[in-house]
Amino acid sequence: MRARHVLLAVAAGLALADASVVTLALPQLLRELDTSVEGVASILGVYTVVLAAALLPAERLSRVAGAPRTAAAGMLVFAAASVVCGAGSSLGLLLAARGVQAVGGAAALVAVFALLEPRGAAGAHGRRLWLGAAVLASAVGPALGGALTEAFSWRSIFYVQAPVAALAAVVALREPAPAPAVGRPETESGEDRWRAGPAIGLALVSAALTAVLFLLVLLLVAGWDVAPLSAAAAVTVIPLGALAGARIGGDARLRAGAGCGLVAAGVLALAFLPDARLLWTVVPQAAAGLGMGLALPALGGELLPERDARDAARLLVLRHAGIALALLVLAPIVSADLTSSTDRARERGVAIVLDARLSPADKLRLAPDLLAGVNEDQPRRGLRAALAQGRASITTGDRAAYDALAHATDATLVLAVGEAFRTGFLVTGALALLAALALAPGPRPARGTALGLAAVAAVVVVVPLAYLGLHAAVAPTPVALRDPCRPRPLPGTGGVEGFLQDRALELLDTTACHAGSTREELVLALADDGDRRRFERAHGVDPRALSTVLSALLG
Repeated sequence: MRARHVLLAVAAGLALADASVVTLALPQLLRELDTSVEGVASILGVYTVVLAAALLPAERLSRVAGAPRTAAAGMLVFAAASVVCGAGSSLGLLLAARGVQAVGGAAALVAVFALLEPRGAAGAHGRRLWLGAAVLASAVGPALGGALTEAFSWRSIFYVQAPVAALAAVVALREPAPAPAVGRPETESGEDRWRAGPAIGLALVSAALTAVLFLLVLLLVAGWDVAPLSAAAAVTVIPLGALAGARIGGDARLRAGAGCGLVAAGVLALAFLPDARLLWTVVPQAAAGLGMGLALPALGGELLPERDARDAARLLVLRHAGIALALLVLAPIVSADLTSSTDRARERGVAIVLDARLSPADKLRLAPDLLAGVNEDQPRRGLRAALAQGRASITTGDRAAYDALAHATDATLVLAVGEAFRTGFLVTGALALLAALALAPGPRPARGTALGLAAVAAVVVVVPLAYLGLHAAVAPTPVALRDPCRPRPLPGTGGVEGFLQDRALELLDTTACHAGSTREELVLALADDGDRRRFERAHGVDPRALSTVLSALLG
């Protein structure tokens, strides 16, 4: 195995990982480019869609122009577009450069496969290098991108790729052209091996893995406010699991089905993470990574042929079409759920503040101010900043009550963020189950194999159910937004201030009851112009015209 072949495999891995390497930089891109969840999803989606569309034309070009020249040209285009991505200052420019990157990446991938396949100079070692790149590249991508983002910035992700691709272009030109194939060999049975079941399974399991490589990373960094380097370290579980899975042998159909089932188990478990501790993500990631290592090699090259660059291109089209489909479906779901969950978390936070044993003046000031920092792009970061700022204005005697309030509010927000991502995880987990079902038809397995499959099936059922149970036992109980038209317990802090506070809260309830809203919704509407407009649309009345007393109380 020569160093130049390793470099070509690494460069191909970069092109394969480019759909996932940016994921840990998405929160930075959200802020710097002033975009939305759909906007950052398009940064990944444009690459995968263009790559899928360009692979087959690139393979035809490689046959005409030769693999060495096509690989070199593709790598140079990829390198140049990477520099433009790193220097881009707008979402439009970044998306255009990503499309060009994908065109170069498609040409590089099919040509590098031709250079590394057994007929090429790399021989049998080249096949192992290609399989390693195909399985591990996407899994390693988020960790690599997170480390570069933490050490430098999101732009460094693209700048680092450019010299590697440029050097690979020089190496590719020096490679001898592979020997031409003599026809397209048939399978041992003489039948066409491109069957619908494995093809559907590959597309669906690739879509499901997007949940781990996109949704999980977005949850960690944007939702839980985990530092990119810490998130990068956490998601290394995925490539380690994939590496272990790729080393397991046996019947290809059974490995593929078991792998899809394990991916489903991991993704479904992620829908029920109990709280924001990274340790909870280890088991689901390990299951998904192990499933990835089992399924992808079994599907690509065994159940589906990978005899030449044309087959390789078709497999990559299936994988990236699945990823693109998942991003297209997930982005609007997560964006809508994150917005609604953030609004719900803000109302729950106001309920916690109003029920806390703090002075009335502190409550009326903190209730809107604490939740003003919460936004749907990075809600926990905004809340933490507001909590830190609010604590400085609390008297020493009230610090313990304030700290309890801060802990409850943070836990409430984490719960709401988990709810925002739950639908996405459930949808993609279902896709992995469908992939396993698509691979189910086949010969009856031997006794030992059947026992192994039963064990995998048990894991598929037990892991998500265990996390569902953990969520019920460990996650905080959602704060109830009570009916303002019914009596409720009051803080009763005593003294004149406590008496006035109880009367003010009763007045809030009475006013909210007449408006048909919750008192928490009313407090936010009285303090924030955006919430005021939403209140008017929902209830048909200006909240600030409801009560001059409330307006005076809230300043």
